[in-house]
Amino acid sequence: MFKRLFNELTLVFDLSPHGAPLLIKSGRESGADPTLLDMNFVRTIHPRTGKLTVFLPGSSLKGTLRSYCEKIARTVRPDGGREWCCNPFDLDAHSPTAFCGRRLEEETSAAARYAGSCVICRTFGNTRMGSHVALTDAYPQGELQLEQRNGVAIDRISGAVAAGPFNLEVVTRGTFRATLTLRNFQLWQVGLLTVALRDLGQGRVPIGFGKSKGFGRMTVTYRQLEVAYPGRFAFRSDGHDFSAELVDLVAFDFPCRAEYRLCPADPVSLPLPTDEREVVEDGTFGRVAVRWTNAEAIETILKSTAGHWRVCALGEWPPQGEESDE
Repeated sequence: MFKRLFNELTLVFDLSPHGAPLLIKSGRESGADPTLLDMNFVRTIHPRTGKLTVFLPGSSLKGTLRSYCEKIARTVRPDGGREWCCNPFDLDAHSPTAFCGRRLEEETSAAARYAGSCVICRTFGNTRMGSHVALTDAYPQGELQLEQRNGVAIDRISGAVAAGPFNLEVVTRGTFRATLTLRNFQLWQVGLLTVALRDLGQGRVPIGFGKSKGFGRMTVTYRQLEVAYPGRFAFRSDGHDFSAELVDLVAFDFPCRAEYRLCPADPVSLPLPTDEREVVEDGTFGRVAVRWTNAEAIETILKSTAGHWRVCALGEWPPQGEESDE
């Protein structure tokens, strides 16, 4: 499946602190440098301006989304077991919650590895299978407001000060822009990520340092959504209008498809709004793509996939897939 591209969804969104400071620690302490605080925000060179800037690492964002998607999966099916949602920290291959990467370590077939993976590993990958999700680093859009906060560590037993005082560098205002790309996806995977992004934007999924102190609560603003179908020289083919439909992976034909045991999709595509659509590529170069920049239209498209996630969550797992024609 990973050797070809069938469908691709790219979502650009902004993250902003919402009534709470934000700190993604660099892990670099002040040491002998008096200009550094005890806890510094992670920094890198901005790819556009070439200047040193704070940023949100894509690995941190992806880890937060994966962890919360695991929580969602375990909440809707608490008795689903490792086939439904494994525990990435459980490296005992025979455990009831064994990590898929360890459990499928000896499996040589790519289709069998995918078919044997849990709902989260099918989306975010594991040590034996690549991820369908990619998240870029999130860089500032304009100026950020950086502040210094002071704090102490409290001894949990005595209630006295255990360490400190120490100072922290936090962002209290500003915007970071990230890009999420989902390739070779099923509609239920879009629905699951939509739920996670909704809760992230409503402050239910804080990120970074100091979550228990109220740090890291964010708002999410959708800026751009692009839906693309590589390998297409025209919008209409195989019974679909790729300029007006969001098509599930199950609708495409590829070798050993039955062995992947994809989750059934009914319907296999969802209608896309066409009134505010921008045609990005018309197939001239073997790729068709359409784009939306209106936040309301983007949210409508994403919300339409929630029903497929519901069907997946309440349906048979692992899915039996389709009958082979061989």
